[in-house]
Amino acid sequence: MTGDVDVRRIRNSSFLTWVGLVLGSWVGLLWGSLLFMPVGAGFGIAAASAMGGYIAVPLWGTFWGLTGLSGQRNKALRDLGIKVLPDDDPLTQRVGALAARLGLTTRPWVAIMPHNNAFAIGATRNSAMVVLGQPLINTLTDAELDAIIGHELGHIATNDMRRMGLARSFQNALVWYFGFSRTLQRWVRWILTWMSEFLILAMSRRREYWADAVGAALTSKEDMISALEKLHHKPRLSSYERHHARLMIHGVDSSVFSTHPNFLQRKRALEKEKYLRFVKKPVVAEEVLAAPVTLPLVAEMAYVNSK
Repeated sequence: MTGDVDVRRIRNSSFLTWVGLVLGSWVGLLWGSLLFMPVGAGFGIAAASAMGGYIAVPLWGTFWGLTGLSGQRNKALRDLGIKVLPDDDPLTQRVGALAARLGLTTRPWVAIMPHNNAFAIGATRNSAMVVLGQPLINTLTDAELDAIIGHELGHIATNDMRRMGLARSFQNALVWYFGFSRTLQRWVRWILTWMSEFLILAMSRRREYWADAVGAALTSKEDMISALEKLHHKPRLSSYERHHARLMIHGVDSSVFSTHPNFLQRKRALEKEKYLRFVKKPVVAEEVLAAPVTLPLVAEMAYVNSK
C-alpha cells in the first residue's frame, strides 16, 4: 500500500463475511428444524428437513445481495436527486487526494445532496460514490470536512457496503425461506428476524467506529470529534435520513436498536484511540532520521559528547 494511513489491518474480506453468513444461515435453519421436529425425531431428520434451505438461502442471499449492490449507485442517482460533480471539480479532486492516501487506486465518484449528512455507496471500491451534504460543506472547517470525507472513504476501503448489503440480503433470504411453513412463519421467522437484526445493527455500529478512526487518521482525532459534535447538535434527522440511516455518518443512535453509536461513545473511542491506533501508520526509522534536528537538540548532543 502506498498511502500514509494503514487500513490493511482493518480491511474486511467480503468473502469471509459471506462464509460467515452461509454458516450462520445453516445454523438458523437447523435450529428452526430441531425446534419444531416431532418428539423423538433425531438430529439427522432435522438436518434433512432443512436441506433445501442449505442451498436456497445462500443462493438467494448472494444473488440479491450482489444484484442490489451493483444497482445501488445508479438507483441513488435516479431516485435521490443528488448532483454528481465533474472530475475537475475541486471537491472531487480533494476526495481523490484523500483516497490516494488510503491506497485506493480508483477515485470515487463525488456527489452533493441537500441534507446535513454524508454517506458512501457502491458495490466495490472501484465503483463507489461519496455523497456529501451541502450544509456540511458550508459550515464545517476544511479539516472537519476532510475528516467526514475520510470517514466515508473508510467505509469504502474496508468493504463495508458490500458486507452490510450481503448481511441484509441473507437475513431476508432466511426469513423468506421459513415463510413457507405456517408454524415456522409464526415463531421462527419472528425470532430469527430479531436475532439477525440485532447482529446487523451491532455490525453497523462497530463499522462506524472504524470509519471514524480512518477519518481521524487522515486529519486528527480532534477534527473528527469536532465534526461529529457539529452533526450531533444539528436538527433532527429528516425522513430521508432516517430511511437511509444505516448509510449515513449521522444516523439513529439512541439504543441497541440503533444503526450508530451515540456521540459520547464515538468521542470516547476516538480520545482513547481504541480503534485509531490500528489505523495509524507507524513512523519508520528513516522518517525519524530524516526529521529536522532542532538547535536545542544539537546543543544537547554536543554537551553529551563532550562529557
